[in-house]
Amino acid sequence: MKPITQRGAERGMPKRAMAAVRVPSITALSAAVAFVLAAPAHAATELDMLKQDLAQQRQMLEKQQQVIERLEEKLSRQAAAPVSAGPAARAAEEKPLVTIYGILDGGVEHITNIGADGESLTRVPPITATLPSRIGFRLHKEVRPGLAAIGVLEAGFNLDDGNQLQAGRIFGRQLYAGLETPYGSFTVGRQWSMLTAAMMGSDQLGPNIYGMGSLDSYLPNSRYDNSLAWKHKIGGVSMGLSYSFGHDTSGGTPASGTCAGEQNSIADTQECRAWSAMARYDGANFGVAGGIDQISGGTGASAFFFNGAAPFAFSNSNDEDLRTTLGGYVKLGKAKLGVGWLGRKVDTTAVSVESDAYYLSASYQLTPVIRFDGGIHHIINDDQDRDATLSVVRGFYTIDKGLDAYAQVGHIDNSDNASYQLSGAGGGTAPAAGGSQNGYMLGLRYIY
Repeated sequence: MKPITQRGAERGMPKRAMAAVRVPSITALSAAVAFVLAAPAHAATELDMLKQDLAQQRQMLEKQQQVIERLEEKLSRQAAAPVSAGPAARAAEEKPLVTIYGILDGGVEHITNIGADGESLTRVPPITATLPSRIGFRLHKEVRPGLAAIGVLEAGFNLDDGNQLQAGRIFGRQLYAGLETPYGSFTVGRQWSMLTAAMMGSDQLGPNIYGMGSLDSYLPNSRYDNSLAWKHKIGGVSMGLSYSFGHDTSGGTPASGTCAGEQNSIADTQECRAWSAMARYDGANFGVAGGIDQISGGTGASAFFFNGAAPFAFSNSNDEDLRTTLGGYVKLGKAKLGVGWLGRKVDTTAVSVESDAYYLSASYQLTPVIRFDGGIHHIINDDQDRDATLSVVRGFYTIDKGLDAYAQVGHIDNSDNASYQLSGAGGGTAPAAGGSQNGYMLGLRYIY
């Protein structure tokens, strides 16, 4: 076969036409050669991209596997934990079983006109200051919704020397256990009389070293051994009842002797019994309360009015020492005013003695860190012809949460035959009959 160019020449085609025929043929051939040479390079590039995609997919799978493992571990822990019954049960699980609390309160006190010689005394007082020092353990464990096991162990001590109070009891301030239910709390042990709760709102000085406890030392010591108690609160209304089978096993109430009752007299089952009750209402701006406390006599017991008159026998189970209180308070802006009455009647086989105490208390929050309070207390005892008026003013400065510095001044005037002592921090500081006293104290109080 003859070449195309030769055949074109033989057919008479021009040379330019024959050149045009040759150029496309060469171009096509070159393109084909280039494609064949470029194919391996293109394939290599695509392979690298596939490798990169594969590496990325492997990384994603590894991360997903880690997430799955963490979820499986969390699910395993939750499966091992107790199943919660709902919000109430979860709250119970989060609440601590035991709460530790307490008060450290002490300072320096100066008292004038002590005894027949009118001596003065400067000391770190025992027993109390603005509040008695203590350490306590409060137990609360919800065993099911609406039902909780409760308990308190509370020890009192002198801040000046560390000695135990309440006749050396380890947990002499309180020691009880019981149940908290929708119908109130039911407890058994050594517990406060309901008289204390009835006076809390109206008497704002409480167990202060100068206050109602100076006129009646039973008030800051009104506890029952061997007692059962019920307390309940519905809205602003609080109620309580308590009963003791033997109210004072170790003689912790000042000048009253022991009255163990159930431990020393099987024949006389009413010996040393006691009971108390209270009802109170606390609203947003006011409150009222009433309470009653009655203890019976027993072997070794005595009664005392803390006014210089001698104690007298209170040893028969038919003897009765009855205290009744009524009081209330009202809030007026930053001020709070309280007023109350405490009546006492002691009936024994040999003697009957009555007294009436009245008090007015007030507090005022001057600034967020400065507060003043105080009170006037007057007691009348016509049967023993012994009356007294006690007044006190205190000021607090809050240094930090729970930590206060304070200063207070107290004064007492006794009638001719009376010798009530101003300071409630133990005996031995009473004035002579008819004498008056001043007291001054600087201190620190830490509540935790």
